Amino acid sequence: MNRIFTFLIAIIICVMFCIPSIAQEEKVRYTQKILAVVNGEAITEIDIDEILAPIYQQYNNTYSGKELEAKLAVARADTLDQLIGDKLILQEAKKKELTIDPNEIDNLISELKAKFKTLEEFDSILKGQNVSLIDLRKRYEEQLLIKKAVGREVIGKIVVSPAAISEFYEKHESDFTIPKHVRLRNIFLGVNSNEEEIEQKANTIYEQLQKGTEFIELVEKYSEAPNVVDSGDMGYIKRGSFREEIEEIVFKLEVGDITKPLKTSTGFYLFKVIGKKEASVPPLETVQEQIHNQLFGEEVEKELKIWVNKLKESALIEVKKNENEK
Repeated sequence: MNRIFTFLIAIIICVMFCIPSIAQEEKVRYTQKILAVVNGEAITEIDIDEILAPIYQQYNNTYSGKELEAKLAVARADTLDQLIGDKLILQEAKKKELTIDPNEIDNLISELKAKFKTLEEFDSILKGQNVSLIDLRKRYEEQLLIKKAVGREVIGKIVVSPAAISEFYEKHESDFTIPKHVRLRNIFLGVNSNEEEIEQKANTIYEQLQKGTEFIELVEKYSEAPNVVDSGDMGYIKRGSFREEIEEIVFKLEVGDITKPLKTSTGFYLFKVIGKKEASVPPLETVQEQIHNQLFGEEVEKELKIWVNKLKESALIEVKKNENEK
């Protein structure tokens, strides 16, 4: 579904309000060279370059030579295909005589203006990108028309049944498994120039714990960790989100158990297990909305592709051959 608004949203957000240096750097690329004609309406090189301006910057910083050329070629080809689809949807919206309430556009422009400190700053950005308020209104209108057309022809016709949700849950139950969690308190001693001394201090703390001294008391007395204000409480930590060498130890312990000092690259840790949650699978009721949204999104993407392909079959589309091709 993300591809629906590629043309309009990308122009409004990525071009008009991107970092000026990026726009200026790529401006030399912009030309009115026609890349495709869709039912008599042209898609130009500037349409592609406006959308891809941030991508050009990113790719130029990441790739070079032949690899850069290949990445840019793929990005430009994909964007052209998406623009053709957007153009067809917009044409279909106009053919169906769909209209947009001017108040909707006014509201969007007001929201956009509110993102700037002053109206002068807003006007300056528009002027710097050679975009008039009329241009902006037109682009917002087109964006809303595309949204309305897709809503009528695709989204409004999709229904995800309770049976489909239940079937998905049963087939993918393991995907919803909540991993084992353990709740810990910790004492941390950072390593300084004398590692041997710190290790001895950690062992002394462990001996005190073994003799019955409260863990919280020693946290407040010795720990250098930021969570000392919470008595060393780290909250619940799920399996797979902690240091592997520490997980192997703490997840085997029972509530109330304390680890020996554990050495890491940053210092020494002592942990106390204060809670455990075994792995579990949530009931359908708690994940059905998540499943619905996933299935709905997948169905929208599939049906949108089918619809756009149908529009392409009945359209007159001419894609201009690249000058580099033979």
